[in-house]
Amino acid sequence: MDFKERFLVHRGIIIIILLFIAANALFLNFYKDVWWDSSVYIGMGKYIFSSGSSGLWEESRPLLFPFLLGIGWKMGFDTVIFGRVISLAFAGLALFMIYLIGSRLFSRKIGLMAAFFLGFSFTFFFFSSNILTEIPSIFFMLLAFYFFIGNRFFLMGLFSGLAVITRFFQVFMVSGMILAFLFYFFNKKGFCKKLFYFAMGFSIPVIPLIFLNYHLYGDILTPIKVQMHLSRTTGLANYHEYWFYFAGLLKENFLLVFFIAIPFFFRKDYRFYALLLAPIIHLAVFSVVRQKEMRYALLAVPFLCLLLAYCLWQIYEKTKNKQIAVEIFSVMVVLFLLTGFISLKDSLSYQQQLNDEGLRHFQDYIRDAKGKIWITNPIYALYSESKIDGLLYYKSGPNLIKFLRENEADTVLFNNCDMECPPLGLDKECIESRQELTRKLLKMELIYDEKVNSCRYQVFTS
Repeated sequence: MDFKERFLVHRGIIIIILLFIAANALFLNFYKDVWWDSSVYIGMGKYIFSSGSSGLWEESRPLLFPFLLGIGWKMGFDTVIFGRVISLAFAGLALFMIYLIGSRLFSRKIGLMAAFFLGFSFTFFFFSSNILTEIPSIFFMLLAFYFFIGNRFFLMGLFSGLAVITRFFQVFMVSGMILAFLFYFFNKKGFCKKLFYFAMGFSIPVIPLIFLNYHLYGDILTPIKVQMHLSRTTGLANYHEYWFYFAGLLKENFLLVFFIAIPFFFRKDYRFYALLLAPIIHLAVFSVVRQKEMRYALLAVPFLCLLLAYCLWQIYEKTKNKQIAVEIFSVMVVLFLLTGFISLKDSLSYQQQLNDEGLRHFQDYIRDAKGKIWITNPIYALYSESKIDGLLYYKSGPNLIKFLRENEADTVLFNNCDMECPPLGLDKECIESRQELTRKLLKMELIYDEKVNSCRYQVFTS
């Protein structure tokens, strides 16, 4: 099959990806905010490629994505633009992978429908260019699933490992595949061989990370431990009820209500079990965690889109009047796109950084700052080449007290809104640590003091 024939066969997914990229490019002309986590990954990329003389470091973060972003910084590209392009490229590849999976597992039409629903789901579209680990990890996870359904277990393990070291929470999606694998292959010939291939592939990216964690921190579980602590003590504004994700997903795509048809079209196929189990396990785990954001559900969305496309196609096949079915589906698709457009419009009107004078001053001031710099928010260092010695927001109460007593700073960029304490039971020494920080700052010279809304921006120098 030559290039022209391949293009004609796959023209549907090519059109969807091109429309997705074009819509994203238009969106990026209006959306300028850079997220907290995005700033951390960019800062870590600088730290890696400067051997610690620039940027910042957080122990809780996976390292693969910061490494990729650091390549762009080292090559001299604008870090934000490079990060957005890389994220968008991974998003486009994810759309192509979901199309391939749908085509192989069901049919090409179902693959196209799944790719369309994924590409224009608000959460996926919004975060596809926001420089976060969700999108690249989704691509690796879809690659793993593609090789899983093709019984290529070494590659399944390899890309499962890459997905996990890109975003640790992908382990719950991987567990869905493993359970289906064990359920189907356990008593069959070649089970041990298949399991060995998976384990060997998974180990290739994971074992080096384990050794690196031990070398850097003296404890292979440090990133996970810190991540668990942060999930308990931060993001208080995002504490929601158990049904948050289910309500949010239905609000984003009301067509998911057609999941009620799954029992009627259930397939006795281990691949279908995995497709169903992976998102269920992931959403169940995150529904128990108090801190909830829709982007945490994003890892499950590609699998939900595949299941949705499958259900809708099965319903269409069972419908006698095809023309009416197509007309109803077309109206529902228009409503689906309209819902996403309204959500995007709301997001564009809620850009906190555009008129934040304090933030702009901090980012300008730190460009040329020298000596030891402490900050209360990684976004302040987004455009700086300086090394950040103190991430004040990142430390628990006891760790912050110890850090303040053992270290001195030349410059401190402080915002009181970044340093709010969690409930007393979560960090018993938090209030004491803030008092210790206040005593430290009072010994320094205040050279900038500006209040923006309810937040107070201050620059202190020694």
